[in-house]
Amino acid sequence: MALGSIGGNLMPVLLSGYALRFGLSDAASGVVAAAQLLTTAAVTLLMARRAALPGRARMARGGLVVAAAGFAGAALSPGPAPLTAANVLAGAGLGAVFAASAAGLAATGDADRASRVAVLGSTVACAALLVVVPAADAGLGTGAGFALVAVCCVPAYVLVGRLPERSGQCAEGAEGATDPGDAGRSGVPGVPLLAAVALLLAADQGTWSYAAMFGQEHAGMSSSAVSVTLAVAGICALAGIVTGSLAARRFGRMPAMAGCLALGAVAKCAVVWTGSAAAYAVAMVVWQCCYLAVLALALAAAAEIDASGRWAVALSGAVMVGAGLGPLAVGALLDAAGPAALGAALAAATCAAAAPVLRMARISDGAPAGAELSGVVAVAGAPGPYLDGVDE
Repeated sequence: MALGSIGGNLMPVLLSGYALRFGLSDAASGVVAAAQLLTTAAVTLLMARRAALPGRARMARGGLVVAAAGFAGAALSPGPAPLTAANVLAGAGLGAVFAASAAGLAATGDADRASRVAVLGSTVACAALLVVVPAADAGLGTGAGFALVAVCCVPAYVLVGRLPERSGQCAEGAEGATDPGDAGRSGVPGVPLLAAVALLLAADQGTWSYAAMFGQEHAGMSSSAVSVTLAVAGICALAGIVTGSLAARRFGRMPAMAGCLALGAVAKCAVVWTGSAAAYAVAMVVWQCCYLAVLALALAAAAEIDASGRWAVALSGAVMVGAGLGPLAVGALLDAAGPAALGAALAAATCAAAAPVLRMARISDGAPAGAELSGVVAVAGAPGPYLDGVDE
């Protein structure tokens, strides 16, 4: 899962690197980032059904080969057009890896533990690479960071062989479920939930992609200081996963997620608005703690609702759609209206996305199903998602 999401996680340092390398504007840099991330999202969604079947380790290995080729191409690209094409290729490979790993997470026996381990591992790997990638660019020349990411695909190729498989009987049982009480476990997420997850991640990933720029241009920090701050925030954010998990066990997933969403929205706006290096660092740590807590809780909720992996893969696809659109939208808004308007838009987006996500968390906590499920689930075999008649 760490490699499947590596494109989005490393986008702050990758984006600033290739923007400097080719002299790209904020909006143009966002287009290149969106090309990779949207391709990852599209492939994740297209591979959702395949990832729910046996053979996901082979699928992940194929994706890693494609991703390595794409990142190597990005490292050697002579201009923006080849760079964009190489990022599209890398994104396609990462999409296959992400779909396979998300489905594998749902196939484990303990969804909460599996989500914690997956997010913890991804966070540690990301924190290390956030320091190493810009150092490689500075010491070996621009483009070396992409080459380093390509090299990381080699150990991942070995590790994905341990992805858990799922029996075909489970898939058949899920396909044939018709009882309304089983709908949440046999269907796929409906449009409102997928749109909410995409919107939430667009706000988070868009802000994250320009986090280095906010630190340097708004808070007056050096490039190396920002890289260290981002890495430290990633490590400190591990506490958010643990705290979120403990809060979910004590109060339930929905209250825990609601608190993290609210606090994270405030911190996210502070990252964009503040002109103080100290405030930037504190806000970054708080935001990343809340973000990872929400991500882990959402993945656990999806895996709890549907053990076949379809919910986990579909939500992961929505995550990648939002991640792909985020840099493009944030870059355009920054160029057009500045950081003040961006912060207000981020707060509004988080509030708008909260309701469907929190409803999913409530369902996973064991709230009554039936009509309430219709707000977030599209039943397998039905012509489309049920959007009406939600009983509050």
